Formats: sequence, C-alpha cells, structure tokens
Amino acid sequence: MTATRDALADLLTEAAQQVGSVLTAQGPAVGTSARPYLAPFLGPLATATPVLHSLSEQLDAYFSDPLPKTPAGLFTLACLAAANGQLNEATAEFITAIEAVCDRAGISPDPGAQRLATTNTDSAVDAEIAFTATEWDAIQKAARIADLDPSEFVAVSASAVAASLLFTDLCREIFEGLLADAEYVRTGPDTDAALGTNAESLPTIVQHLLDTPGAAA
Repeated sequence: MTATRDALADLLTEAAQQVGSVLTAQGPAVGTSARPYLAPFLGPLATATPVLHSLSEQLDAYFSDPLPKTPAGLFTLACLAAANGQLNEATAEFITAIEAVCDRAGISPDPGAQRLATTNTDSAVDAEIAFTATEWDAIQKAARIADLDPSEFVAVSASAVAASLLFTDLCREIFEGLLADAEYVRTGPDTDAALGTNAESLPTIVQHLLDTPGAAA
C-alpha cells in the first residue's frame, strides 16, 4: 500500500471516530422497556456491533493490498490490528456480562438456566442502601414490571451499569489511543527505523497492554 502519512493518519482517525460512537450511544428511554435493567447494555452493544464489522473490513482491505513497507505504514497496520483485537475481546466480555445478568434475571434463552448465586452487589442491597422514598417507589414499580424482587432488581441493575461502564471505558481507551497514534503518524519523525525497536514506536494500545500488570505473564 502506497499512502501518504496524512492518508494513514486519516485512516486511524476514522477508526477512532467509529469506536468513539460507542461512547455516545443511547439506549431506550427510561420507562419504555419491560426490562429496564438491560437499558445500559443496549445502546453500546447495538453501536459496537457494526463498528466491529467496519474495523474488520478496514483491516481486511489493508491486507488485500501489498503490505506497507514504510515505518508509518507498518505502524498503521499494527494500530488497526491492535484496535480490532482489543475491541473484539472487550465486546466478547461485554456479551458474557449481558448473559450473566439475563441468567440472573431469569430471562436466559436456555430453559435449564438458573439464577446466579448472590454476589457482592447483594451485600450492598442487604446493607440497606439509603434510597429516598421516591427512589424506592420507582424501584419497586420497575421491579414489578420486570417481575423481579426489588432487591434482585437493584442487584441486576447494578451489575448491568458496572459492565456497561467497564465496556465504555475500554472503548474510550481504544478511541484515545487511535487518535494519539493518528497524530504520531501525521507529525512524528520521518524515520526508517524498524517498527518495534523501542517502546515509543509501538501503538498506544499496545503500550497500554504492556503497562497492564500481568500482561507479560
């Protein structure tokens, strides 16, 4: 692939903007679903699915041409591959979290599935979280609509929010990493040094993975 550094930077910026759309994804409005505890999942998951497909297509298109031989081209390839891999892994973990909440709420597609055992969230509920009268009334109404005990409704809702926040945090890390890498490709030193000769020459996402405790184990 013969491409200018500006074109490569634009490619990474476009990928970043696609991942960034997950951060602003909107779920159903409050009160419009019989299962409101699933609301934190629906927007991010619905947005991430086409983003994954698009990133995979971009990576495939990159590989369909002769592989880049310039440092900037190789760096861009590594960025796209790292972003695609990390978003795939994050989405898989997010889906697992969704399935766990569904199992616990008793809406698993598997008829033999049972609700999960108590978690740390239950301990918080048992400790009598200080809800206001208005909040508790709303929780009870939502729990009745969802056919759940109020304490169980709070537990599965808390699990859903926690999983959604973790997923969007990972997406934000990918988004910011791609933007940083795009800027590096656009304005970095024009060198013939081989990719990966030092930590600074690795994509930001890869650097984050190397900095994560236990990542090298």
